[in-house]
Amino acid sequence: MFVLMVELEAVPELAGELEQLLHELVEIAAHEPGVHFYAAQRDREHAARFMLCEFYADQLAWQAHLVNAPVHARLKHFERLLAVPPRVVQCDALAATPWRV
Repeated sequence: MFVLMVELEAVPELAGELEQLLHELVEIAAHEPGVHFYAAQRDREHAARFMLCEFYADQLAWQAHLVNAPVHARLKHFERLLAVPPRVVQCDALAATPWRV
């Protein structure tokens, strides 16, 4: 399984707009084949900082996600909304608990 951990730092006055965009990306990802888990979090100490946790079947599924037209259209807004480039860490999944609610 291919995993991405992504740290996003919004321009402070645009953090609300980035938050809305992340909600949209999560909704889109929920219906994409090869996406096993896609979640957005906001840092409790720094309101303009967000983290994405993305689990894909493989790297090809992630690449398909990036070129999906609705995703691609939203990612174009990152340049305007982000104070610094995203920090992206590519990982291989090692172990995880089952998701429980």
